[in-house]
Amino acid sequence: MMFRSAFDGRCAGELHALFDPDKFANPAATTLTMKKRVGCRNADPIVASENFRHFTNRLNYKILGSAAKLHGRRLKTVAVIESNADGRLHYHAMIDRPHYCSFETFKGVVADQWLRTDFGYRQIDIQDAADAGWTNYMLKSRQKASLLDAIDWTNCHLIAE
Repeated sequence: MMFRSAFDGRCAGELHALFDPDKFANPAATTLTMKKRVGCRNADPIVASENFRHFTNRLNYKILGSAAKLHGRRLKTVAVIESNADGRLHYHAMIDRPHYCSFETFKGVVADQWLRTDFGYRQIDIQDAADAGWTNYMLKSRQKASLLDAIDWTNCHLIAE
């Protein structure tokens, strides 16, 4: 555990630069909470990643239209998973909002698409204009065994296509 913490500390600067909100056009700070259990499936990091991928596929299609499916266009996204004190998983994400989509519209679509996933829970917070403070909050070490393992690399898309 000590090795991981030291390694995470050395990588923190590079991660802050990689996830710099200035590289996004209109970054939205998003917290999406998951249900603990659906049917006989418990939420775990693998299930969470699958659920978040389903969410981003739905979101990309709703915001970008058929270009999301036909041409593989995606919104820039950074996703970090955490667990709170009672074990409920949640994502802190930075999602780039296209310039032609108002924040209120984007906020409504994000909430709607999250709730349409199997594990989407009603506890959602979306704020406009994410800044370096949001990046610091996403990358905090509290509530994470390992920072590098908490980043959902599968669902991070740093190049808008």
